[in-house]
Amino acid sequence: MTVTRDNVILAYRMILGREPESEDVVRDRQTVADVQTLGKLFLGSKEALRRMPGSQAPLPGLRIDLPALEIDTEASDIELAAALVKIKTAWTHLGLTRVHHSVLTDEDFLPQNFTAANELAFWESGELEAARAFQIVERFGGGDPKRQVCVDFGCGVGRVTTQLAKGFLEVHGYDISAAHLDYAGRRAASLGIGNVHLHECAANPTDEFVSGDVFYSKIVLQHNPPIIIARQIRNAFRSLKPGGLAIFQVPTYRPGYRFKTAEWLAAGQTLDMQMHCIPQAIVFRIMREEGCVPLDV
Repeated sequence: MTVTRDNVILAYRMILGREPESEDVVRDRQTVADVQTLGKLFLGSKEALRRMPGSQAPLPGLRIDLPALEIDTEASDIELAAALVKIKTAWTHLGLTRVHHSVLTDEDFLPQNFTAANELAFWESGELEAARAFQIVERFGGGDPKRQVCVDFGCGVGRVTTQLAKGFLEVHGYDISAAHLDYAGRRAASLGIGNVHLHECAANPTDEFVSGDVFYSKIVLQHNPPIIIARQIRNAFRSLKPGGLAIFQVPTYRPGYRFKTAEWLAAGQTLDMQMHCIPQAIVFRIMREEGCVPLDV
């Protein structure tokens, strides 16, 4: 039986619980042999497996009575600078070897799989993220974005940055990888976007962000050790203008996780991304120390 457009859309809705990313993705799924093959493709996808009962994938929300983790969250400027050098080395490598996959770790975005359809899905995901950011600003009465400056920390190749630039007066994108920033600059130029300003993060932990009305960061902070996360969050709060809004995501608990600064610095250099977390109480403490208050979690 030939796979129709309606078959594909129904599979998205019934199995994944959402609408397709784009018409290109729908057309691509229509090329499978038959409806049975389409069903197996969707049911076996990582997204579907995460939705199934008994899935071992991380779920939102954790019990509040879990044991405390042994995590260093404060370090000297010398230790922070050494940590930033390690991070920069890894992300410089990732920017040169798998620039899109290092932003979104889906196999579709590996260099060998980066087809036209997958590229379209990659950029469209940035449109969705930016739309959510604007909705959050509106929800909390953050003012008119057209008159505001936004800081996009960990901007990567500009996936979300270029979309934010369509709504904000200015967007300042920060990243530690020169290769990612080079790509982001070319992407903005190709779209005729002139209100994006890109900044390469140096190995200086005291560097602060441009003063802005909105700070935005998603799937970025977690790739830094907690001593760096703490400093970056502090700098983010300090960068906000009075009444400004910080929109950011960071994991706050991982069962069995442990981080000791001296051990991590002494360990060998890895050229892959790492996953870290920082206790939520530390985030709240820094927020309070910098004169900010939580609006939602």
